[in-house]
Amino acid sequence: MINSVQQTQENSERAGSVSVFTAAGGAFCNKYVIISLVSVVLAAAALLIGSENLYCIADVSAAALIGLAMWLMQFLTLRKYGISRKMMLDNHKSVDPRLSGSLGDLNSLGSSLGALAGISIVLSRLFIANGGVFDSDNITVPLIETLACALCTGATISVTTSSPSLRCSLYIITGRTSGAAGNELLKKTCRASNSPVLMSRLGKMSCVRVAASVVVSVTIVLSALSGAGSVFSCVQTAFLSMLAVGLSGGCPKGGEASLSDEKIPLFSKSSKRTCALNIITFILVTFFFIFSFPFRSVYTEYMPKYDFQYDDVVSDSIEIFSIPQPGDESGMLFNGVFLASALMIAVISGAFSLSGGFSSVVQISSELIGSAASVAAAAVFGIIVKSAALDPVQYLVAISTACLLIFVNFIAYLIGQRRKSE
Repeated sequence: MINSVQQTQENSERAGSVSVFTAAGGAFCNKYVIISLVSVVLAAAALLIGSENLYCIADVSAAALIGLAMWLMQFLTLRKYGISRKMMLDNHKSVDPRLSGSLGDLNSLGSSLGALAGISIVLSRLFIANGGVFDSDNITVPLIETLACALCTGATISVTTSSPSLRCSLYIITGRTSGAAGNELLKKTCRASNSPVLMSRLGKMSCVRVAASVVVSVTIVLSALSGAGSVFSCVQTAFLSMLAVGLSGGCPKGGEASLSDEKIPLFSKSSKRTCALNIITFILVTFFFIFSFPFRSVYTEYMPKYDFQYDDVVSDSIEIFSIPQPGDESGMLFNGVFLASALMIAVISGAFSLSGGFSSVVQISSELIGSAASVAAAAVFGIIVKSAALDPVQYLVAISTACLLIFVNFIAYLIGQRRKSE
């Protein structure tokens, strides 16, 4: 009989077989890091050939650093379980094809959403926002900066549901659930489809990432094609992606139960309903946040007009829906949307964490930490970009949108419990 101390020692020995350099090398060996670096090179090229705007290269570089930090954290976590990138790739064919196929479908979805967001940014900056750039004398610099931003944003959204990142979370969640490491963890992953607890956690991971990638991409497309420009900067998009990956990959240690005879699908009917409900609610909330007067009036400084021409017609009505002006004027509004989106991603993750009922605050500890980090990120962004600084009321309004999503999920939970009792 092996006691817990011996098991821990064996796990530590197996984990030590993967060096730090090997783990770091695995983090660099993917196309998304390369695309991010290419976007940084493009932003630097624009600066060298005459751009006077330092914001682009700073934004893209910060996003690339956040993305790289996300990869490093995943592979360094895998190192603790004695797993390297090569080991995961070699074990890929042994994993249940049904599970691998489902994760592969998510990869295709994320790539499409990332490409859609990137294309919308290109169309917005070149043809829509402020009349486009083709009327100016020099279009080379804005064209290169636009490509850099579009590449960075597209890669960042695609990472959320990319196969390499999902594969990392698959092994991390299996390791935390089973307590296995090394070759034993590889074997446990191959039998993941027969574990109800493990598949439930993997289903939560997949749903949170799908919801995050869909709503971030759709929000960018809505704002960009309306003429307001991308509602999220590159670094904000990278933070939202990192938040979704972190929250979806977190789970409590242990909980492994006996294996079932039948293979369990990645998505259950209840998880699909919860995911669809949150996506629809999220998109509706962000739409009203960006374009409706009640939210815009909190985040936009309306300047009264006192001088009128005799032929001016002044309307007493309020424009309930309007398109924000691109630039500094909408800085506070877009930062508020970013904070609201980050908090709502945390709520979506919490909804799946509490799907089995509430027993302890520990169940949503990751979501609480993620929410605090989101508030801090919005505050730091407001300090760096003065036009995006939020006041206490604006913070409360952004937080209220997350409370609205909590209420929607609570009502859905009560309805689901009533159906079960019937």
